[in-house]
Amino acid sequence: MRRSVNRLPSWVLSAILLGLAGCAAPQMQRSVRFVPPADAAGRACVAGCEAVRADCQSRCQSAYALCAKTLDSDVEAHYADALRQYQADLRRYAAELQRYRLDMHLGWLHAWPIRHPAPHLYHGFDFWPYPPLPPPREPVAPTREAIRDKLEKTLCQADCGCLPAYDACFVGCGGERLTETRCVKNCSPARQ
Repeated sequence: MRRSVNRLPSWVLSAILLGLAGCAAPQMQRSVRFVPPADAAGRACVAGCEAVRADCQSRCQSAYALCAKTLDSDVEAHYADALRQYQADLRRYAAELQRYRLDMHLGWLHAWPIRHPAPHLYHGFDFWPYPPLPPPREPVAPTREAIRDKLEKTLCQADCGCLPAYDACFVGCGGERLTETRCVKNCSPARQ
């Protein structure tokens, strides 16, 4: 004898889902617009700012490339450490998988008298209402590329601050930097 579970009518669930879909938050996008100065002296000043920015970005890219080239020995050392950790994870995974297969063979992951959280609630019904436990997760092998990418992100500086300096120079020359925020998705009529 099984108990019946009270379920909500499908129209109630549909109404709830439609109501939640209407509550999606609007997605905003921020953009920057530069208004150049009107006079010739201001435009010449902005041209100097652009030359300084281009030089800054060029030096920054060169420094980043040099840093990335010097990482070869660090990559190999970190890769060797990651391989050792991977071997340990594989041994642990093999032991967990063997235990999981044994539990599945003996039925311990399905039998409620052994692992049932509250057998008194089911009044002796002989079933386990939950799906079986998932098998252990297999470890992922490390790659040199992933380790190099991680080291580059942590050790090499990709942003040298060229754009904030350019913005300040542009405004100092008489130009305007305008930041605009507009709705791009899930917009109410007033925000468009």
